[in-house]
Amino acid sequence: MKNGCLRLLYLSNAFPPGVSGRFPSLCASSHPQETRMANALSRLAEVTTVGLLSRKLWRRLEPRDGSLGLEHKLVIWDRKPELWHRWQSCRQLQAFYLKEVRENGVPDAVLVRNLSTGVYNYFVRWLRRQPERPAVVQVLADSGLGQPVSAFRRLRYKFKPMHFLEEQAVHWYDACLGFGIESRRHFEPRGIPWLWMPAAYNFFYEPPPAAPVEGPIRFGYFGGLSEQIGVLSMIQAFLASGVPGSLRVCGFGGLTETVKKLATEHPNFYFDGVKSQTDCLAWAQQFDVLVNPRLPHLGWDNSFPSKLFEFSMTGKAILSTRTCGVDKVLLKEGIYLDANDLEKSLREKFREVSEMDRRELRRRGSIIRQRIVNEYNWDAQARRIVDFIGEVVKSRPVGERK
Repeated sequence: MKNGCLRLLYLSNAFPPGVSGRFPSLCASSHPQETRMANALSRLAEVTTVGLLSRKLWRRLEPRDGSLGLEHKLVIWDRKPELWHRWQSCRQLQAFYLKEVRENGVPDAVLVRNLSTGVYNYFVRWLRRQPERPAVVQVLADSGLGQPVSAFRRLRYKFKPMHFLEEQAVHWYDACLGFGIESRRHFEPRGIPWLWMPAAYNFFYEPPPAAPVEGPIRFGYFGGLSEQIGVLSMIQAFLASGVPGSLRVCGFGGLTETVKKLATEHPNFYFDGVKSQTDCLAWAQQFDVLVNPRLPHLGWDNSFPSKLFEFSMTGKAILSTRTCGVDKVLLKEGIYLDANDLEKSLREKFREVSEMDRRELRRRGSIIRQRIVNEYNWDAQARRIVDFIGEVVKSRPVGERK
């Protein structure tokens, strides 16, 4: 730590600048999250980034547009043939790290995005064998950690080089930044310092003044279209509720054709196609309530629904499950669903919310938005991260090996 400033190496999956706008289906929310987190950290610490990119981007990084990204000091690839390129990527990453150490000394900490990346886990194992090494911090944005692993999968992984079960890799980290509040249980009982850090909003949006509206309460949803997220349950529950208002959806995913078909069959349900991230917030101004039917399965209890921050920035009331610590962010202004009986709870809540006064819905939405702006911006989150890592670095002896 030079002059009180942390030196961080961040092993990420973020794209370089000018790429994400051309491949929106590959980005989802992780790319803007990683980019803005790294940029915010760089205002408080000395940050070097490495990007491990998908084979789908091989030789497709040019031409570039104006979309955000990270100027990585090293770009490595995960592409076919997998074993060869993963080995090559590991060698490149090790050589890059050793060169950085020769020129600048050992960094204070290495941040690693998720437990599922074989190349990064392999590098972490190698790093732990070095005579002097930095603290290794897991940035757990999403994970299947804690989910049952079949005997067949365990057997396969024994014969797959550079593949590691997450329950194995979790022991190789000195600390964790957990996006999902439930991820605490995988680290603190093992004596691994853990910080809940549920991302932040990706960009500032100022909603226009609310216009006078009459008529039934209107509901909206934007994001991924898959039943794993609870989208079909949301639509079916809305149609079964019999409320007089409308539900509009935009997004893309495996349920796109099903959603399109339902929209042709029901006069108060609409599908508005695919919109860009920025367009979604303006599109949402036509609603009174945004719905987040996120379910706590497939390891998603270890993550946080990033679209909740986008929902919040619209200034609209939010109807959501409590999954992943959503209730710790929305607090008493949120309107909550029972994730254990989602469709029944949705039907009841659609009816209940349809009877609420619009002024109360606007009050809730306004308070939530202001809380997000004040407490969940990336600069505030970066300060918490730097303070946490600083304590981790100070608490471990130089050159500690486990």
